[in-house]
Amino acid sequence: MRIFYYLYFLCYVTFILPATCTLVDADRCTKRYGRCKRDCLESEKQIDICSSARKICCIERLYEEDDMF
Repeated sequence: MRIFYYLYFLCYVTFILPATCTLVDADRCTKRYGRCKRDCLESEKQIDICSSARKICCIERLYEEDDMF
């Protein structure tokens, strides 16, 4: 059973995580005009995951990017 969990973890790290977002450091997030935070505000969107503990890179939404719902 441990082998199954290990293979699942490897598949997740190899295929799913890189397809959704990437790990960035705080400097790279700042260069993309974002900030590493624990939660994004409603006026911001998540663009990447910061390499620091449990933080995400948030950037302000443009008015054209607002959800249509």
